[in-house]
Amino acid sequence: MRGDSRRQCWRGVLRVLGREISPYVRRRLAEVLGLVTLGAAMNALAPLALKGVVDGLTGQRPIEAPLGWLIGLYAASQWLGRSSAELRALRYAQAERRILRTLSERIFSHVLRLPLRFHLQRQTGAVSQAIDNGLEGVRLILHHLVFTVLPVCAELAIVAMVLARLGQPVFLALFCGAAVCYAALFGRSAGRIAESARTASAARVAAGALITDGLLNCETVKSFGAETLIAGRAGGALERTEQAWLAFHRRYCANGLAVACVFAAFLAATLAEALHSVRAGRLTVGGFVLVNTYMLQLVRPAEMLGFAVQGFAQGAAMLRRTLELLAERPEASAGRSLGGDPGGALRFECVSLAYEPGRAALKDVTFEVPAGATLGIVGQSGSGKSSIVRLLLRLVEPDAGVIRLDGCPLRAIAPAALRAAIAVVPQDTALLDDTIENNIALAWPQAEHGDVVRAVRLAQLEEFIESLPEGYATVVGERGVRLSGGERQRVAIARAALRRAILYVFDEATAALDGRTEQAVLAGLHRLSGTATTLIIAHRLASVARADRIVVLHAGCLVESGGHAELMRASGHYAALWRAQHPGAAAA
Repeated sequence: MRGDSRRQCWRGVLRVLGREISPYVRRRLAEVLGLVTLGAAMNALAPLALKGVVDGLTGQRPIEAPLGWLIGLYAASQWLGRSSAELRALRYAQAERRILRTLSERIFSHVLRLPLRFHLQRQTGAVSQAIDNGLEGVRLILHHLVFTVLPVCAELAIVAMVLARLGQPVFLALFCGAAVCYAALFGRSAGRIAESARTASAARVAAGALITDGLLNCETVKSFGAETLIAGRAGGALERTEQAWLAFHRRYCANGLAVACVFAAFLAATLAEALHSVRAGRLTVGGFVLVNTYMLQLVRPAEMLGFAVQGFAQGAAMLRRTLELLAERPEASAGRSLGGDPGGALRFECVSLAYEPGRAALKDVTFEVPAGATLGIVGQSGSGKSSIVRLLLRLVEPDAGVIRLDGCPLRAIAPAALRAAIAVVPQDTALLDDTIENNIALAWPQAEHGDVVRAVRLAQLEEFIESLPEGYATVVGERGVRLSGGERQRVAIARAALRRAILYVFDEATAALDGRTEQAVLAGLHRLSGTATTLIIAHRLASVARADRIVVLHAGCLVESGGHAELMRASGHYAALWRAQHPGAAAA
């Protein structure tokens, strides 16, 4: 089973790399391959020129070429070998950077397109760390492939031919014996090293998740004086990561020591045989130098080849989580458009939703909003109000029932077309770490500055922006931390005002505003929605009292429906909530 898992992982690695090989990358890799072949040839043939020089100096074997020429050829081959290595590094860097860039873009785009359920079940830090690990894994695999596997294979092929032409089968046999021993050692240790790498990579992801979570919630941590607690948790995760990596390096070291013993043994055996051959007259001194050079030059690369296999295992282990991310199915993008003149009529038919088994958010909810009407949705915290917004935007799909917009099931409408027709002012506004203008223009990227200004005026935000030194170019910070809650909410209102929507959803849109500003913004919201269909989700019932119809949710169920006066006469959940918020009315 473990072998099948490794094979699937490697198939995934090959698929990922295959998708990123553009024509530009193919050209660079072809140049790298040519430079690898040139470098390997120079490294393999240079010792032949050195052999000729030594034989010429010792007079053991007459040579036709002048020594100066041989020395020049030796120096030139060394220069070409090193120059090709430098050029190879440059061309490889160009290919690697392009692969990592396009792969990063693809992974990020893919993760953004994953369903909201996926993001609700994952820590942001864990996803981010998994992406970083995957990119590092790809870099490791590419690096070992280009700088170890390809050069060594080319060099082995060329030198094997040279050794065969020397007429010394003993040396060829010794070299093959060393290769077999290396293969046995690396084959025995590769699985255990890969397992250690997977454990260390998982520990690194977990530590990264804790650290990112602490940074994202820095204000909360400081508010409760929990810096020491959170730092301690992160420290524990980092300690586990350290121990996992130390276990990996211990196994790596143990295998390296065994490889060093094999290398020393075969080098000693080769030199002993070469010395014996020189004394017996079967080998010249130049031949001795050639054999020694090849053993140093070839056995060490064979050793590097084994370490490259281990590097591949480590890279594949680091890439495993990224492959799992890429295997996640993104939300459906296909579907029809809304047509030429959508009205915005909305209907929920027996809709149920559960984020996880045993935790129902909505249960068999049915209601209808005619085109252009205003519906108020009220209920206590946890009653399912915000789940309705997620369903409308198709951020989640219902487990049962159908939602229709102008008679068409939402499942049949392309998410992009649907979301372009809906403007939402959320209860908790999170902004991008960008300027105020760019955050507002997120709703309509083609908007001009004048469009943004008009939306700002409607949201009662103009005076605040003009008071800022950088005005519309003010950067709001990560998640908008440099703005107050009310300011963030008004930015969200301006963003909604910029969108040309057929359906407006105000989810506690004035919860962070003071009473005076709330009244001004509510008037703006009514102007904003105009004749469009409007959903007002509110905890403060005054915000929905003038709605055409109000539905009351309790524990995920729709328990009441009607106008304000009708619901007050019914003396049910709505009336109880109203009296709790308006004690004077209760007394009356």
